[in-house]
Amino acid sequence: MVSVFYRFFLASIIILCFCKFKNLRIKFSLKEHFFIAILGVLLFNINYVIFYLSTQYLISGFVALCFSSILFMNVINNIIFHRNFPSTMTILGGAIGTFGLVFIFYDEISHFTLSSTTSFGIFLGIIATYFASLGNLVSAHTSKIKLPVVPVTGYGMLYGSISLLIYLFVIDVPFKFDLSFNYSLSLIYLSVFGSVFGFSLYLTLIKKLAQMMRPMLQ
Repeated sequence: MVSVFYRFFLASIIILCFCKFKNLRIKFSLKEHFFIAILGVLLFNINYVIFYLSTQYLISGFVALCFSSILFMNVINNIIFHRNFPSTMTILGGAIGTFGLVFIFYDEISHFTLSSTTSFGIFLGIIATYFASLGNLVSAHTSKIKLPVVPVTGYGMLYGSISLLIYLFVIDVPFKFDLSFNYSLSLIYLSVFGSVFGFSLYLTLIKKLAQMMRPMLQ
């Protein structure tokens, strides 16, 4: 989990420096920072911490399957919070995606044995996915109130990494940095491509989807 902190803290610094260099908006009101902080804690802290715990009980294929349920959780949350019911194509698309993951990880899944520990791992994976779904809702809200995606992503990662740092101090996790070339290179790769580009594009997609759905809700 210390590596998760390093990853998102480094990514947040890169994004915010980019925003400063490009003169993008980086000043927000206290209320706007509140929503950005919630987004960050949900997507870049709680979600990752619980998934990290679930991987101690589950093989990678089942972790991926747990996360694939995020579409259905997004549907449920949209019904609960927005009274927005999904289209048939949305459900069909989610089902096809889930079957695709089952096909990819079929060898792992076919040898899966259900036990008390694996059941607990699945439970953790579902909980982690639900927190990620709540983060998606908050992201859609920040788009609705016209907050720019890239700075929001940077601040979200900063808030998420700082809250994760506090959690790690509370549970007394030792901090050490592996100075090996392989670790440093993998950290930079995950920070730049897996976080800066990956999540900026992901949250931009959520913004576009929210914009497409808004006329349907009116």
